[in-house]
Amino acid sequence: MSVVSEAGVLLERLRKHSMATYQHSCNVGNLACALAEGLGLQEEEVTIITAGGLLHDIGKARIRTTILHKAARLTATEWEVMRRHPEFGVHILACSEKFEVLEPIVAYHHERWDGGGYYNLANQDIPLGARIIALADAFDAMTSSRAYQYSKNLQAGIQELAEGAGKQFDPRLVELFFDVMPAVLKRNNHRAS
Repeated sequence: MSVVSEAGVLLERLRKHSMATYQHSCNVGNLACALAEGLGLQEEEVTIITAGGLLHDIGKARIRTTILHKAARLTATEWEVMRRHPEFGVHILACSEKFEVLEPIVAYHHERWDGGGYYNLANQDIPLGARIIALADAFDAMTSSRAYQYSKNLQAGIQELAEGAGKQFDPRLVELFFDVMPAVLKRNNHRAS
């Protein structure tokens, strides 16, 4: 069984726990796939990064929905629980050796290009798959409505990516995102608002 087909089992678990997180994960998987293909990566690498996008938030399956879907600002304690979702995700992935290749992607998808992320990795020290997921995750989060925020329109999301290039995001990936955006938007069914 391939990593993608095994990922389906975990995705179903996430869908049952939180439909919103499941939908976000599917969007991130599509965005990550387009970016990996745009980089010209080998098919196996594209598959791994796509699966990493699908499962980047699998750790949220261990977070109570009262925290996950809270419409108000999280308390400090709730925020600490939420910040642990990459760690929870790695623990879930440890159930199968096939997921070992996904662990760095899931663990480091909240790293920032400038070193200001959860684990303070920076630039090329952040695995490529995690850098791709960080960009895809942020863009989908910006342009999707959530319990705690209204979505930005595409133009505002694009502007935020541009402003984050070299700070939050790998600048090469931001540039690539703009090149592949028409295909990305078609895959994710985003609409300009």
